[in-house]
Amino acid sequence: MKKVLLALVLSIVVTNASDFKIAAGAGYKKPIQKILKLYNKKIDAFYGNMRQVSTQAKHTDLALIIGDKNFLQNKSNIDFIHYTSIGEGKAVLAYSKKTKLNTLNEILSDKIKRVSMPHPKKAIYGIAAMQILHNSKLSSNIDEKLFITATVPQVTTYLITNEIDAGFINLTSALANKSKLGGYIEIDKKLYSKIDIVAASTKACKKECKELLKFLQTEEAKEIFTQYGL
Repeated sequence: MKKVLLALVLSIVVTNASDFKIAAGAGYKKPIQKILKLYNKKIDAFYGNMRQVSTQAKHTDLALIIGDKNFLQNKSNIDFIHYTSIGEGKAVLAYSKKTKLNTLNEILSDKIKRVSMPHPKKAIYGIAAMQILHNSKLSSNIDEKLFITATVPQVTTYLITNEIDAGFINLTSALANKSKLGGYIEIDKKLYSKIDIVAASTKACKKECKELLKFLQTEEAKEIFTQYGL
């Protein structure tokens, strides 16, 4: 498991050299990759949790960051000049093929030995997971089962390989890996803060970047975001 974790932590990926760079929350890697492939222009793309992306932005001239508006606006320490709406992120409790869940409360049952979430201070859905556990009054009874990873894709990988029983991820990742999971439960939005997914522009967002922003608002791009639960 340690080898898998290390490989995934290091998976802030660069694709297609370009004159400008973008970054996105790791939980949205698949739809962003699909859109960039459709866009068919050379763009550097980095993926990680929001803390990793924010740190990367301080060392690289990122033109665009796609992620949770609240985190980017209030916790990234980055000056953004514009926010373009992408959609609303949704949290789910996914489970592996070796088990079956019908309700959130079942994570306390004896059949569930290990529950994972992305980092609760650095990742969008780790923050959401902690809010969900707290607001559903489950947090005090689940500590011994909790396994913290860095990103949504890491939780998803452990679910697919049956190394954990259940995990908090986003609907986007659940839909992208539906055939590899046992299933998932959409979580009541009242249990966590609204997650507004945006494309946040920095001062490095020039002509090519603005053209990409326009493409993100096309019906073609919106259709892909919709397919992935946004």
